[in-house]
Amino acid sequence: MAPDVLAEAQRLRATRVPFALATVVLAELPTSGTVGARAIVTLDGTMAGWIGGSCAQPAVQRECLEALADGAPRLLMLTPHAGRGERPRPGVVELPMTCASQGELQIFIEPFLPNVALAVIGRSPVGRALVKLGALLDFDVCACDPGAPGENFPDADRVVDRVETLTDQLTERSVVVVATIGSYDEEALLAVLSTRAAYVGLVASIKRLGAVIDYLRGQGVAEIDLARVRRPEGLPAKTLQPAEIAFSVMAELLQVRRELVGVGPARPQLAATAIDPICGMAVDIAAARYTSERDGMTFYFCAAGCRAEFEASRG
Repeated sequence: MAPDVLAEAQRLRATRVPFALATVVLAELPTSGTVGARAIVTLDGTMAGWIGGSCAQPAVQRECLEALADGAPRLLMLTPHAGRGERPRPGVVELPMTCASQGELQIFIEPFLPNVALAVIGRSPVGRALVKLGALLDFDVCACDPGAPGENFPDADRVVDRVETLTDQLTERSVVVVATIGSYDEEALLAVLSTRAAYVGLVASIKRLGAVIDYLRGQGVAEIDLARVRRPEGLPAKTLQPAEIAFSVMAELLQVRRELVGVGPARPQLAATAIDPICGMAVDIAAARYTSERDGMTFYFCAAGCRAEFEASRG
């Protein structure tokens, strides 16, 4: 049974797994792809669904991985008319259609990346205000405070009562703000600095920050990790209300989020490829079915026809 691509997309979004959705928006015969055909590609390169034959699949797979890496959608055009003097258009990737059919496919590729996660540690008024602002600004918000009932954070997507539980959930797309206001700053930072979180902030005065850093250094925390601890600058004033402090912190977090969306998840390792010397298609070396030896070199082909043409050129 063919996979239900949209149901799988919904499942991946619910579980915060990055993926790219490829949809055929134009198919000119002769081609095996059909308008409306869809496929999903996940970060490990796995494809579920169907968008066309062997010529289209590697190109779609690679462009999906690139879209996941930079977070930008694109229109992939596989056409026999590629490269005929037109200037490149933003958001359009034009590649030659190398299949013998010489049809044309246009495939829209859209990356789906989980929202940047905001973890707020501490039930201080600043912490509660940050949770509220984070939810308003479409962060995936997790609030954490030992012993704090969930009612303290009605706007959070999740509430955990142990910092260790929180740290298991942090990734390169997570930002963390410790808003414990002196209660257990050091313990919280010790746990968070062992994770891959993209941003670690401490709501504290300059003097308090210095004392916390000295303590962490005494606990053996490496200088490279200590340098990760940021003190959001906030508004220039002697006295601020908790909500104003949270608002200032959020301005910095928004800038960090823009940078994370631009970078996207780490680009995965792609399979080693070779160029078919006849049609110019990229061929997965490990999965290649058609090869030929010449002068001590191995050549790889997308199809039997290309190999036959190459073999005929020997004479």
